Amino acid sequence: MSNQKSILLPGSFFEKDSQYKLNYLNLKNLHTVYVFDHTVNPVDFKLAMYEIKNAVSSLQNYEDRNFNIGTAILNINKRKFDSLISKYLNPFLEIDNFKLGLGIGDNKYQENLPNYSNSLEEVIGYLFENFELSKESRSLFLGGNSNENIKLMKKYSIGINQWLGSIKDIYKTRDIYKEIKNPKGSISLCLNKDLALENKIIFNDIELIYIIRESSTEDYMSQVDHFFK
Repeated sequence: MSNQKSILLPGSFFEKDSQYKLNYLNLKNLHTVYVFDHTVNPVDFKLAMYEIKNAVSSLQNYEDRNFNIGTAILNINKRKFDSLISKYLNPFLEIDNFKLGLGIGDNKYQENLPNYSNSLEEVIGYLFENFELSKESRSLFLGGNSNENIKLMKKYSIGINQWLGSIKDIYKTRDIYKEIKNPKGSISLCLNKDLALENKIIFNDIELIYIIRESSTEDYMSQVDHFFK
């Protein structure tokens, strides 16, 4: 068994050659294509930034798709609760095998405003009441392996993701995750080219989500080839 390999799309992905780039991805042994939830491009505010709902729709409409779709991560505090449910969570989880990553946002790449202070536990409770979740089909994970998220992971038997960081940290989280029976989501690690080069061996039950950097179409293809050797 080898690691499930996935991709996180850069903000300007859909601006140029998106069909061509998706065709190239579709040839790979790819588990999931993830999109993130920013208002401005985290690399350069002058670059385009897709809206997460539109990005999901574009991926869903891609014909002959051989990969799943997911969010890494949907910020639950950017929208009022009713809008979050009706315009994002419900439509996303109507998609077969959707991989829903949730987070509360931070100020790392942009100011976390507006902030509606929605309860993560309330959102999780709604999802459990209204959808059948499992690791193999529609699934749920939290963004970030903070102590609070690890508590929620254990309480609700859901998945968890680590953004970069050390391999030692993801292994510690994995030890806790392995105690969960029938988890409703995967444990995953977002990593870039440098981190991937540093750490050749990662436990094969950890999903690897490769961060594709902003680049030309040619460099994009080179990055994909590197990650899917």
